[in-house]
Amino acid sequence: MGDEDKAVKTTKGKAPTKRKGGHTASKYQKKSNTQSVTQEAAMKYQLYIEESPGLSTQSFKVSRAGQEKEYTIQTGYGYLIPSFQKAGNMLQVAKVVEKGLSSEEITPILDYLGFKVSDIAKAAAVSASTVSRWNPKTSIGVPGSNQFFRIDQVIRKGVDLFGSLENLKGWLQSPNLALGNAVPAQLLTSGIGVELVDEALDALHFGNVL
Repeated sequence: MGDEDKAVKTTKGKAPTKRKGGHTASKYQKKSNTQSVTQEAAMKYQLYIEESPGLSTQSFKVSRAGQEKEYTIQTGYGYLIPSFQKAGNMLQVAKVVEKGLSSEEITPILDYLGFKVSDIAKAAAVSASTVSRWNPKTSIGVPGSNQFFRIDQVIRKGVDLFGSLENLKGWLQSPNLALGNAVPAQLLTSGIGVELVDEALDALHFGNVL
């Protein structure tokens, strides 16, 4: 909304979710590099997708030239992690990160991106053996929570750009010439990789082909 618009009324609601219930949760088992957090945590992904009421939004009306128009904008942060969706500002995000996300909270991202144990370990800055010992309530630590916040922010930006999780997934899983022919999803496990993918989405938003 531009500076010239004058907000006259504010209400809070829920935006229709863009998620689709068709995603099926992977069954994580103890198998070398294909093991993820836990089967119990993984099975919660589909339930989350089906029951999530959507991202929080804020609706408001503006008056201009004697006419009123209602606008709806998304509030909160991230896309698939509820703790970030509930945050009203970056201070609250910081508190979530400092507390540490539980492993079950990142399960939707793991399933969506198809992360293996080695990917999770790299993103969380821990060893693969540590990941194998996680249970649904295990804190993934501050470095991992920060990295998954950044990943969730990229997902949110991508959904805004592509219109749905499915459309974004096609782009994330395809080799990208501007990224050195790397697959964007595979770059998200590192700090610099997240930045590169984020910049690629920005370039698409401004009309560059990436």
